[in-house]
Amino acid sequence: KKEYKKASHSQWTLGHWAFQSVMTQQNLEQARMRGLLETLQQKDPDISSIISYSKFVVAYLLEQDGPSPGWRKANIEGPVYLVKRNTLPRYRLLVGNKIKEKPDLIDNLQAEWELDCQKNYVFYKTEDTNERIRGLWFHDDSERQRVEAALESTLEEIRSGRADAPIESQVLAGQANVQQQAQRQAQMGGPQGGPPAQAPMNSGHDMDALYSQFGLRNNTTEQAAPQDSVVVTRASLTATLHALADDDQFIRMVMQKVKAMTIAQERLEAMN
Repeated sequence: KKEYKKASHSQWTLGHWAFQSVMTQQNLEQARMRGLLETLQQKDPDISSIISYSKFVVAYLLEQDGPSPGWRKANIEGPVYLVKRNTLPRYRLLVGNKIKEKPDLIDNLQAEWELDCQKNYVFYKTEDTNERIRGLWFHDDSERQRVEAALESTLEEIRSGRADAPIESQVLAGQANVQQQAQRQAQMGGPQGGPPAQAPMNSGHDMDALYSQFGLRNNTTEQAAPQDSVVVTRASLTATLHALADDDQFIRMVMQKVKAMTIAQERLEAMN
């Protein structure tokens, strides 16, 4: 009976700490996205929100003329954003170029866009027939799938005439299209291989308490005001738990905490 109580207490403690850590991750992500939005608004004040984002892509252009047609690097690489704007054009896809003295890639979403994707690549053809077909390479295919789903949903909004309706709630609907796309080979052959991988709670008081118990300092509450509420979806919770499970530092901290509490519990029981 004593062993059962000890095991149950340890399981509850681990679950409690995992849930609090999920809440912390949510707040950190929200603060990070606010910072990214403010940076984008310095160049384009009409941007109202970031629909989807990936930290690093490499852009390609399809060369169809000349003696050796094929995919060519566009000398554009950096974070990619799908954003919503307060004025027309309403939706825009842009790659913030990290290569010095090279322009960003900026394309405004239109109903005439053609989207085709395969593992690690998003291909799209704009409404301008004079423009070359674009290809975006993603190091992390899960990020590619997330951006593709957002693009599918946004294009569906535009084509249905509901472009001004909230798009964020429709993003998950694009997952069905992603799965269908993944079951067939992309009609556009992608570039062979890919570039090397690049180094690529509800209140501030709760976050501070969590950090202090881990022996860390929380700097986010000094930089951003706490949110009134945190929206937790099944998808975001699943993604965060997977990320935490892969985070060696987090696992070590949790195991050390559980071990310390187990020892304290055993000492308390021995005294009784």
